[in-house]
Amino acid sequence: MPQQSGDAPHATAGYVAPPVDHESLVIILSAGGSPLDGGSLGALADAAVVWVRVECEGRAACLAARVRHGDPPDAFRDRVRRLGAARGWAVTVASGRPLG
Repeated sequence: MPQQSGDAPHATAGYVAPPVDHESLVIILSAGGSPLDGGSLGALADAAVVWVRVECEGRAACLAARVRHGDPPDAFRDRVRRLGAARGWAVTVASGRPLG
């Protein structure tokens, strides 16, 4: 498909999407850390947010998301916790069953 004006660059023909073998539930709480919104998990490489819900009141916010990822559940949990710690968030990750 040709590039259209205003389009983001299309993936090259050799691009292969990362495998997505697992699904986890991510809960993030923020009480004044970095802003929390529906795009907050966009910094996670090789992960796809299936659904997300955010509730806010004042400076407090809570995000719940179902995320598909290729890394093992323990590695994903560590990765999300590091992301949260860097932003001042409290994070809980519940591993779901493997996909497939």
